[in-house]
Amino acid sequence: MNAPLLQAIAGTAFDRLKEILNRLGAAPPQVLLLEGGSEHQRRDMALYWAARINCPQASGTGSPCLACPACLQTAAGEHLDLAAYDGRISNREDEENPGPVRAFNMERVRELKSRLRDAPHGPGRRVVVLSGLSLTRDEAANALLKALEEPSATTVFVLLAPQREQLLPTLVSRSFCLTLPWPDSHSVDDDMRPWEEKLAHFLLSGQGLLDALAAKGALDATGAARLMLGCQKAINRIISKPIPDNVSSPLDAALATLRPQGLALVCQWLAEAQDALQYGLTPARVVEALAARIYALRLRGGG
Repeated sequence: MNAPLLQAIAGTAFDRLKEILNRLGAAPPQVLLLEGGSEHQRRDMALYWAARINCPQASGTGSPCLACPACLQTAAGEHLDLAAYDGRISNREDEENPGPVRAFNMERVRELKSRLRDAPHGPGRRVVVLSGLSLTRDEAANALLKALEEPSATTVFVLLAPQREQLLPTLVSRSFCLTLPWPDSHSVDDDMRPWEEKLAHFLLSGQGLLDALAAKGALDATGAARLMLGCQKAINRIISKPIPDNVSSPLDAALATLRPQGLALVCQWLAEAQDALQYGLTPARVVEALAARIYALRLRGGG
């Protein structure tokens, strides 16, 4: 049996959100913001939305068929009326290894604005997916805001973020926001508890962690990734209060001292740290840098 299309959102937990998108498809908002869930789930939900808008059968059935050429091309990120940009992709990487998802920089924004002046290739609308955006008002962000301020009958935008607080408030204010189910945050990795305790102690006191990381072979890439996942689960528990009585992690108390804006920053730093691990950086140095940033954030008042 073939795996279902857009497998990350194939479960029943996403049925309600798909129904909402199906209804919105009759009169799409210009800007849709998808938060929560995992990165793959946000991405697949954005592609589902693009399929709903451009599937030739959706206008009659109210939902994408997920089987026609338009749906299959959309799910693969190859539809001519689909464009995707990610602020975490460096300009160098974008130039050396261009893929279906491009860097979000001023050059790409200029190209996008030029494309927006043209009609879509098909009878639907152009869908522009934007992820990895930051809170910085740089030249590219300002240009994007201007594009969003100009109503378009042929283009819709999709913003993807773990939390809406991670985006510029002016972007959020222009968006129809939907929250995906949060990843399971009630499970605790008991094997990682000693490292969670060390990290939590460092976040509260600034002591202990660096010596532990300096030990030879103290933490490999898998362990570092599991520690970061523990941080993300703790943040999810803090956001979705109350924390269940049967779930206990020292990271909950350490991270709960941060303000919502600070938690959003930590989510962004966690994503950057996970990328650094994938590029082969030393796990101990990645964790050390992440911990130092969070500790400094706490000293500044928690964001």
